[in-house]
Amino acid sequence: MSTAILQKLNADHKSIAKVLYCLRAQIKGYDDPEVEPNIGQIMDILDYICTVPERWHHPVEDILFTRLLEKNPPHPEQIQAVMNEHSELERLTQELRTAFERVAMDIAVPVSLLYRTATLYLSRQMLHLDAEESVLFPLAEECLDEDDWADVEEAAQQVLDSLDNNAQREYDNLRDAIINFADAD
Repeated sequence: MSTAILQKLNADHKSIAKVLYCLRAQIKGYDDPEVEPNIGQIMDILDYICTVPERWHHPVEDILFTRLLEKNPPHPEQIQAVMNEHSELERLTQELRTAFERVAMDIAVPVSLLYRTATLYLSRQMLHLDAEESVLFPLAEECLDEDDWADVEEAAQQVLDSLDNNAQREYDNLRDAIINFADAD
């Protein structure tokens, strides 16, 4: 049973992954003298990553995963760990954003530290997306019934309806600009 909310979460993951790939391409410039990183592009990417998952994506996933936990699935600690990663990834994103803000203001930041931190961050983000897609989403499909999905979708819609359409449109445009910038390279 593939629900609209699960389709939306998977589509979000595809968009977030594309943006993360763009960040990886920009970060490469801090390790490869042949590539010139664009700090403005990096800041746009980090703005997107700081905002979209926190405001739109993670709250909906948390609704889904909380409902899944109520069904007493196998390995509930794995579900809880992924939920806990949401706040940890948001904290790490903010730290990375702060480091690049320093770079943007011409404050010295060791390039090796910046590159290493960004590379580890990207790895954690991709592992997180993979855990949700390969383990938790299929588990939700297996464990939740039609009534559960209806409740999840209703609660998720309340979260999504509470968001400003103009802000969401702005971030959709920002995502498209980020991806198009990377494609232009």
